[in-house]
Amino acid sequence: MADSSTSNATGPTTPPPGTSSPEFVPELKSTPSAVGTAVVSEYIGALGVDVGDVRPWITRDIHDHKKCEIDPMLQELLYRCGDTSEPVPDKSILLKACFDAVLPVCNENDDIKQYLTSFTTCTVETDSYGHFARAANTALLRLSSVEVPGLPSPKEHDDSSNILFHQNDPMPICQTHQGVESKRKPDVVVVSCQTAARSNEKKGGSKKKSGSRKKAKGGKEPESGKGEDDIYTEVASKAPLKNFEWMDVLSTVEFKRSKNANKTMKPPPTSKYEIKEHVPPTQPYMDLRKELKEMKEMQERAEQPSATPASAAASSSKVSSQPSRHSDRLGTKRDSEHLASNERSTKRSKSNNDQNAEEKEEKEPIKLPAIVQNGLYIAEMFAAHIARQHVISCVINDDIIYVWYFDRQSGIQCAGFNFIQDLPRFFVFLLIMQRMQYAQWGMNPLFDSKPTFVTDKDNRRVDLRFNVESEDRTTHFGLRGRATNVLPVTSDVLSSFPRAHHSLNDTKELVAKLYWPEESRQSEADILEEVYKIADGKREQMTEEEQKQVDSHVPEMVWFHKFEDTSTTSIREALKIKDARRGSRVFYIIVFRKLRPITELSGQEFLRAWWHAVLCHRVLWKYGVRHRDISVSNLMYYKTSNGLIIGVLNDYDLSSVRDNPTGTERTGTVPFMALDLLTKEALQGKVEHLYRHDAESFIWVLTWVCLRYKDGELNSTMLNDWLKVDAIGCHEKKSSFQSNGRFKAEPMTSHLLNWQIVRPCLTTIAHFYADDPRSALADEVVFRTWLEAHVVPKLSE
Repeated sequence: MADSSTSNATGPTTPPPGTSSPEFVPELKSTPSAVGTAVVSEYIGALGVDVGDVRPWITRDIHDHKKCEIDPMLQELLYRCGDTSEPVPDKSILLKACFDAVLPVCNENDDIKQYLTSFTTCTVETDSYGHFARAANTALLRLSSVEVPGLPSPKEHDDSSNILFHQNDPMPICQTHQGVESKRKPDVVVVSCQTAARSNEKKGGSKKKSGSRKKAKGGKEPESGKGEDDIYTEVASKAPLKNFEWMDVLSTVEFKRSKNANKTMKPPPTSKYEIKEHVPPTQPYMDLRKELKEMKEMQERAEQPSATPASAAASSSKVSSQPSRHSDRLGTKRDSEHLASNERSTKRSKSNNDQNAEEKEEKEPIKLPAIVQNGLYIAEMFAAHIARQHVISCVINDDIIYVWYFDRQSGIQCAGFNFIQDLPRFFVFLLIMQRMQYAQWGMNPLFDSKPTFVTDKDNRRVDLRFNVESEDRTTHFGLRGRATNVLPVTSDVLSSFPRAHHSLNDTKELVAKLYWPEESRQSEADILEEVYKIADGKREQMTEEEQKQVDSHVPEMVWFHKFEDTSTTSIREALKIKDARRGSRVFYIIVFRKLRPITELSGQEFLRAWWHAVLCHRVLWKYGVRHRDISVSNLMYYKTSNGLIIGVLNDYDLSSVRDNPTGTERTGTVPFMALDLLTKEALQGKVEHLYRHDAESFIWVLTWVCLRYKDGELNSTMLNDWLKVDAIGCHEKKSSFQSNGRFKAEPMTSHLLNWQIVRPCLTTIAHFYADDPRSALADEVVFRTWLEAHVVPKLSE
């Protein structure tokens, strides 16, 4: 059944993709703003973002998907799970061979038809889950004996890694995202038999018996010798006794059942099935706009006042009796649950900054669209594995099944088909799922071993031991984008590497950054090499003072590796999707010396570390490295052995070493972006990204910390609304703050001195935007008048 959530925010919009990559569009002055979870989900916790705040952005990601016919996707998936020990047939030949192989199974199993008939006649959606699971699982059992040249042989019948479809609703599946727990209830999940058995253990350790020989619904006795398969037909057709974990979920199936579906759906045909060309349904693809409209209309009907007080009371009683489903709405309680693990809450009295404390909670949608639910489940499956490459899932609208493929580039929706009337096509899909190996499910086998071993470009076998349980782990919750995960790592090989001379960071601790940058961008590793040249003073006319302002104030990269075979382009080219290379991504690992978030600091210590980053940024910009993504999460620090605090400008994966932008991903984190960049023109790439935009971002970071952090901990919800709107909405929020909010805002006591810097800085920006026409300020003038004039006097106090 569906989960509930709240917030009506939407993501920033971008123009429809053109026929060429943006780096080749002459009039493009900056990188267009990315949409969806790439904008905000990188910073869950680090900014105080709740997982529930990301739901609207996930909706945007889903809306911007690609489409393809179902048969090309079946062909490609079959090809990918082909038996590599032998020559794999041509894709179309392999698909035809699979159709021929499954056809007898479709026509020789009346029990499957009986389960499907029961599915069509259900009057309540939840009752249909078990019938679907029985039908699909019985088909998997029959398909386990099917041999197809070019496909791997079926696994042994009792192999615990065999898959099955298992009803999950109403059991929640929980997962923690940087201290924030999500609870979701997918209707049906795909798991291994081993997982199913473990989740159905009764108290005392016994498992539901698989040889009970119970009759299937409808009175049909399992085939002779199949009593041990009750886990497929009986156990899996009910909710598990124990909660599943997202780590073990391979795929999900979300259902949508229309009114009177039991009267409009046709049962399986009485005649034999035949192999036919795909016939698209009346609605070839699910329409998110249509579903969102239906959800809004349902919500409005529920909110309409009743005709009489009595009926109103009855209606109210009916609504309140329904179970509360806070699946992806995790921020309603203003307690430590909504903070990241490194931003623990403190007991405090209510301050004027808590703008949302007195606001009424937004009403939760009655039921989210099935497509959005599907997207949320995909995000959970991605989050459960630090290196998962893609997810395949399904949405079933009455008797039409829509297959979805999602990777970090975007989603791909396959044209739907009637899985009851077109049973052979459904069985081919089941055959694919049955024969897929771990990697074909999107898992990266390298990251399952402990330690992980990676052979790098220098032919070194590097050992990596990731601490996925660490409180310092920074995770990603979303669909598209870089999907950055940062977590502690140890390595015998990397620990033996010599220290970089441009850093005073003498810690032995390492962190690994795992992420999916755009392939068209210059790699972060290459950009850091340019940064290190500047830190070494290798620029003409560079002064010693400028070198010192960069040296020791940049992250120390220990090692990096690009996984060449992970490009998201390959499947799009195979499916002949237009602009397959636009926004394509590839998987990277970079290992750094550990740094600490600057928000841990207060007072003068914070101000000095922040100023170190400002000076470092100024010199890098002057000598050709454009950072373009100044945010609270990208300013770090470390302590030297003698106790000095050194500020660091971190995270260069959206930077460039020339003026021309590359890639399609936005350069900036919305709450900290300059007002000029939060406009329609900027989102379309028509506003040049200048030094003053990054200078303004530094001021917004200083503002943010002064109003939200007390003694190194997140302590206020002030400015939370900047996180919950798109770029245009954030422009409105920040402009309002400039006009009125800044005069009423009260800084945290540990940042009183720093607030004395913020106020004149904001005034300077306000005067600049008030001028008409605006002055074309030189970079040095911006630095002197916007920053240095207000900061340096306070540093000497």
